[in-house]
Amino acid sequence: MSNKFYIYGRKPIQAAFKAESNISKIFILFGTKGEEIDSIFSYARKNNIPLTTYDKGKFQNLLISAGLEKENHQGVIALREIGMSLPIQQLVDEAYYKSEKPVLVLLDEIQDPHNLGSIARSAESAGCAGLILPDSKSSPVTPVAFKTSAGALEYLPYSTVKSISNTVKYLKDNGFWVIGTSSEAEKVYTDNIYDVPIVLVIGNEGKGIRSYLQKECDIMVKIPTYGRTESLNASVSAGIILFEIMRQKNISN
Repeated sequence: MSNKFYIYGRKPIQAAFKAESNISKIFILFGTKGEEIDSIFSYARKNNIPLTTYDKGKFQNLLISAGLEKENHQGVIALREIGMSLPIQQLVDEAYYKSEKPVLVLLDEIQDPHNLGSIARSAESAGCAGLILPDSKSSPVTPVAFKTSAGALEYLPYSTVKSISNTVKYLKDNGFWVIGTSSEAEKVYTDNIYDVPIVLVIGNEGKGIRSYLQKECDIMVKIPTYGRTESLNASVSAGIILFEIMRQKNISN
């Protein structure tokens, strides 16, 4: 398996520069202009990163061969080293180093990389300490996830784990409260329940949190809805609850 993959879009690539990620090549679609493109050219020159300008045909072929979306590329692609998944123990240690009551997000079979990227963007913006991802039946960190995260995945550490059950037990043993979401929960997400280390579980786009994992949650909360749709998108739910968690933590501090 290659230790490199492609990212695309101006903001994700500039975020990679800011995070000092190892970029080995940059490809620009001929005729692409703008301040952000000028900044990318400048960074490449200063850091001796090979930069190639492609015509439309070559650029489209690169998108196809790299498995990238044909739209929303914004005329720029970069080849970078894959970020490393942290061991869960290290993720927890770093979380507690940053905060006495950190927040982690555990994704239970989130399969759409757009949702993964959107959740990562909300989590990083809300000051979360990291993501926890299953190593199967779940979207890995992909170029699409990077693009959708708008650079958040450059800064937000993550851990890919084999066993969700063992991971939840480890987190509980290390002081975390596990909070899940369900439309049938009695507690509302705005209840005053977050003044502890938190693991927020976000369930699969269609099925929600698996039943065995719901039983492992210390608290289940719901987001009331007032229209005809039964539930919210997974990434929208995550953003709403994460910012409520951080609002309460900021008040308590």
